Amino acid sequence: MHLSLDFWRTLCFSNPEYSERRLDFLQSTLGVSREILHESLVEIGRFADYRNSSGHMTIEGMYLMLFASIENKTQKKGLMSRLSPAQARSEIDALFLQYPPIINEPLFELIAIDEYGSFNLSSNTGYIKGELIQAFLESSLDKIEFNFFVFSDEIGASKPQVDFFRAVRKRVGSRDVVHVGDDLYADVYGAVSSGIPALHYKNEQLIQYSVDEQTSNFYS
Repeated sequence: MHLSLDFWRTLCFSNPEYSERRLDFLQSTLGVSREILHESLVEIGRFADYRNSSGHMTIEGMYLMLFASIENKTQKKGLMSRLSPAQARSEIDALFLQYPPIINEPLFELIAIDEYGSFNLSSNTGYIKGELIQAFLESSLDKIEFNFFVFSDEIGASKPQVDFFRAVRKRVGSRDVVHVGDDLYADVYGAVSSGIPALHYKNEQLIQYSVDEQTSNFYS
């Protein structure tokens, strides 16, 4: 059996210190209030999630929209003359590695790791590229060893799209596979509608969704 794992809010959670230092950097460089910066970051992140249901939003596109959102809210033009989106991304990537995500240790009490012969990470990347997520996991996670990684920024498709889960299935081959994730739409609906059973991680429980029945039962 092969296990496909979601990253954000399943395997790992964002480090609060990273979120604060990101706001510090943007506030000091752009001269914009933390409230507006936080609102814009969340707003563009949610828009990317919505866009990814039928298409794919690049990281570069997210940063361009972020700056446009900030300029619109503040009525300050020319913010990109102070800090280009590429420079912002470079600095924020460095903060991600300096203040890395927090591994969700309780998850491993729910999953019988020994029942799975192989593993992969299946993640939409948001503001952080898959290459950085992979580097973090390879240096920080010792409970499992991933056989491969599937990142939305690298394949140009996102969960819940069928093309994303097809990429997972192609790498898995003929082995049975189950996907674990926290998002009922992106992870569960995406996997099940692509022919892959799913386990919904919610409130520190795993709820099983069958491809055949598409009904849920608690996984034990």
